[in-house]
Amino acid sequence: MQANSLIPAGAGPTLIHRLDPRTKLALLLASFIMAILPEAPAVAGLAACLVLVHLALARAWGELYRIRWLLLALALFSVTVWSLLAQGPSPLFWRVSRESLAFGVATFLKLGTMMLAGLVLLATTRVEELFLGLVRLRLPYPVAFAFALALRWVPEVYQTALRVKEAQEVRGLTLKEGGPFTRLRRHLPLLVPIFLLTLRRTQTLAWTLEAKGFQAQPHRTYLLELHPGLRDWLTLALAAVLLGGFVALHLAGWDRISGLRL
Repeated sequence: MQANSLIPAGAGPTLIHRLDPRTKLALLLASFIMAILPEAPAVAGLAACLVLVHLALARAWGELYRIRWLLLALALFSVTVWSLLAQGPSPLFWRVSRESLAFGVATFLKLGTMMLAGLVLLATTRVEELFLGLVRLRLPYPVAFAFALALRWVPEVYQTALRVKEAQEVRGLTLKEGGPFTRLRRHLPLLVPIFLLTLRRTQTLAWTLEAKGFQAQPHRTYLLELHPGLRDWLTLALAAVLLGGFVALHLAGWDRISGLRL
């Protein structure tokens, strides 16, 4: 058990941290719907701005900085691919039209918005809280446990990769010299020990769960307790109003790009 497991549920430095995990999951779902609905970049940009406000309230700008290159690659890929694949009646140059370019920008905004919404959830919610929130939402216990375990397993695999990399560098393997393909080829042999170490830890975890009688009793007790408060209901009400506005824009057709053909 991690040290911060003994912190009361909802504790945190910001209002977003103190929200009930079920409220945060509802905000994530609302953000996804608001991002998926629009085709026009203006409306998709509005959804992105709302998620950025959410990010600012959570003071998670550092997390955004970590994925800046991923967002840049996503922007280049989305704008380039969809500008060429989609078609519109207002040509700009070669196979790119004003409508297809707008659709490419909107696609990046939609994917980036969903990525940032998930990032805010992970940056402001402990695994224990998220797991208990899923259980309280009637998700089957083994499914919620597997989801929480997968989230906790990601940093473990990353740390294993760093240790293997450092061990190989001590043995004389040069990973930072040469071109991109040369460095990629030198990293490929590291996958074998990383995979074997991860597989060994997975087997050990399975034995541990079996020894502790996982799923032996139908009724469970939990260290953390969830108590939604007034701030949760107000947040849900605000999210419902914003989501209703986006749905209204979609039904009215104001978030579509006229003349676009996919």
